[in-house]
Amino acid sequence: MRRSRFAAFAFAVTAALSAAPVLAPRAQTYRVVDLEALERAAEVSIADRIDTERARLAPGAPRLTGDAALKAIAHQRSYDMTHGAAFAHEDSEGRFAIADKVRARFGPYGTMGENIMMERDPARAFDAEAFARRAVQGWMNSEGHRENILSTAYDHSGVGVAIRGDYVYATQVFWGPPRRANTKANRHP
Repeated sequence: MRRSRFAAFAFAVTAALSAAPVLAPRAQTYRVVDLEALERAAEVSIADRIDTERARLAPGAPRLTGDAALKAIAHQRSYDMTHGAAFAHEDSEGRFAIADKVRARFGPYGTMGENIMMERDPARAFDAEAFARRAVQGWMNSEGHRENILSTAYDHSGVGVAIRGDYVYATQVFWGPPRRANTKANRHP
């Protein structure tokens, strides 16, 4: 008898288990995000927005010509900050962080400037246009950054954006040629 009860019990448990829904691991769908494409889209949008602000607020300022070397410097600065470099215009020795690289590209004379921006928001999906809008708006609301954007001394620029985890950094590097002395004003009659 014992055996049959056990068998009946085993049969009842087996029947109950087979009627129960089978729980399989939940399938995860991940959207593959091309971070480089998002960074490039933000860079283009920032540059366009800066051009718009310069045209509107400093019509006498030359249009900023995009420069591949300045873009590379700006992108490297943003990348370095995503990997632990200080969020500052100075490097660890207190020197202007971009100075040596800009001088290597353009020579020892001229004017250079830098705008940097950092944003952290773990809840927000990255939107290149919205980020560009916030970056330029933030720079325009800051006196020193605004001066860089509107300065007639600059005629070249490069923008670099780097994303890492919850952090996004933007850097804009400016350069302008050395000012030439007005030779007519220096002549004597």
